[in-house]
Amino acid sequence: MPLGHKLILFALALLALLSSQWGVSIARERSLLMEEAQERAAVLVRNMAELAREPIASGRLGSLDSQIRSFLGERDVSYARILDHRSRVLAASEDRLVGWSISGPPDAEGFLRWTHSGLVARAPIRIPGQGDGYAELGMDRGPLDAKIRRSLGILARFLAAELALFLAFMVLLYRQLFEPVRALVARLGQARPEAGYEPIDLPRRAAPEIARIARAVDELRMRAAEYQAELVAEERLATIGRMAADLAHEIRNPLEAISGAVEALAGAVPQDNEFTRVIREEVRNLNEYLSGVLEFARKGGGRPEPSDLADLAREAAALAAPRAREADVRFDLRLASCPCVVSRSAVKRAVLNLLLNAVEASGPGQPVEATTEREGDVVVLRVRDRGSGVATSDRTRLFEPYFTTKPGGTGLGLVLARQAVEEHGGTLTLEPADGDRGALAVLRLPAREE
Repeated sequence: MPLGHKLILFALALLALLSSQWGVSIARERSLLMEEAQERAAVLVRNMAELAREPIASGRLGSLDSQIRSFLGERDVSYARILDHRSRVLAASEDRLVGWSISGPPDAEGFLRWTHSGLVARAPIRIPGQGDGYAELGMDRGPLDAKIRRSLGILARFLAAELALFLAFMVLLYRQLFEPVRALVARLGQARPEAGYEPIDLPRRAAPEIARIARAVDELRMRAAEYQAELVAEERLATIGRMAADLAHEIRNPLEAISGAVEALAGAVPQDNEFTRVIREEVRNLNEYLSGVLEFARKGGGRPEPSDLADLAREAAALAAPRAREADVRFDLRLASCPCVVSRSAVKRAVLNLLLNAVEASGPGQPVEATTEREGDVVVLRVRDRGSGVATSDRTRLFEPYFTTKPGGTGLGLVLARQAVEEHGGTLTLEPADGDRGALAVLRLPAREE
């Protein structure tokens, strides 16, 4: 059963309980007030009977009138009468009734009876040697009914306050719980994987607990979207890698045949023949390109071993030095010891790629800065150039296979570098450099525990 239906049933049950409480309270209050009136009437009529016994026994009936008047002064008393054993009125608050017989003899234990106008109470007057008379007292019902109405008004106000609090609670529950939950469920039902991640928008009056649940769901959805994107990227890279390996294999065999044919013709043409030189140079360039393609498709780079990121950076800088001299670019190395456990060849190739990219982006006379430092449990290499930088639109695509901004570039260098770093549990990012020009490559790897 939905929670909303349960809440409706709960509300109906609570209303039924309040109605029952109202009925029981009314009946109980009425009963208590009537019992109180009966008890007071019984006490008054017994007192009146006790006081009337001696005057009747001695024949001093004139003193009965003063007794009658004293009892009429009591609250809510409407009339008082004293009757002998023949039910003849000896004294009464109504003078016209004196001497008349108005009713039969009362019960021996007394008499209490409610009428439409009030309460009638009787008590026997026992006189030795004479028949029993009785005293009769009438209580007005109006004050009692007014007291009952006042009590009912108080109960009604309490019931109205309970209902108002209940309705306020239900409205608060609906606005802070049910409405946000409905919006949350609807938003999740409308979410589509192809639409990408969008945060859940809840009503502003949602309860803090529902808002925290929505944030937790948002985080899970965001992580799921990131994981799905990573799976798609991995699958795409794997597909490209397989295609690249097949393509490189098919091209390399004819390339070897072309290279062998050129060498066979070398004796028949002069050594400085321009066509032979062009063929050899293009065969070498194509061979280097195929080597990069095969390396991208192959993944991996040897067994990890204790190394120092600073040493790997120095060795890579030594390998890149000839290219730097040709471009009139100098290296500014500030390398602190940064122990790590990596495949030396794979990480060295990644660092060499970053240095060569920085050299190619720099102009004559500009420096390429390379620094290493340890930050907590990671070691960091930063390579900065002073070139023209990378356009914002290209920055997110630089790590896509075969995307390049350099004429003649393969678009695999940064892909291979990031692949090697991530295989060691690290990260490689390209960021804008501080200042007006240049780019900053940041390589992070887990540090080796000492």
